[in-house]
Amino acid sequence: MRKFLTIFALTLMISISKPAQADLVLGADVYRTFIDTSQEFDTYAEDNYDMIAAVLGFDFNGVGIEGFYQFSDDTINGNNFTSKTTSYGADFILRLPTSEYLDFVTSIGYVNYKIENKLRDLESDGLRLGVGFQFNFNKYMAIRAMYHYSALTEEVDNLKTVNEISAGVRIKF
Repeated sequence: MRKFLTIFALTLMISISKPAQADLVLGADVYRTFIDTSQEFDTYAEDNYDMIAAVLGFDFNGVGIEGFYQFSDDTINGNNFTSKTTSYGADFILRLPTSEYLDFVTSIGYVNYKIENKLRDLESDGLRLGVGFQFNFNKYMAIRAMYHYSALTEEVDNLKTVNEISAGVRIKF
């Protein structure tokens, strides 16, 4: 949490110091999330989740930062246990234009995942890396598809890695 607050504070300071050069970015994504958990925990929780995310960030001519909050609905696994997951974090974004409308997108950031069920909750955080493409309809609106890989810290509470595929929309102001 301390890392997230530090990143948020730095983003806020940068945005206040140069407000005319920064664009506010709002977005929404849908995710398919694959969580690698220990075999013991697979009994109590699903390892694949459909998630929705809200995104808020800033863009400085192709370089930016985006904060996100993701959540899933209750999911029932093969053993009839119900679980859900939430995550939040921040990514530094680099967009490299490949044509007038298409950008190659990379990201690196921090993420915190939590899986909740009736027996026990698991929580872990770590590094998140991403790669994808963004199609720009115009200066203000785009759609983005990404792959994210998260390496969670030292397999805390049986959570190891997370792989995600996402698609979403970005609107700049």
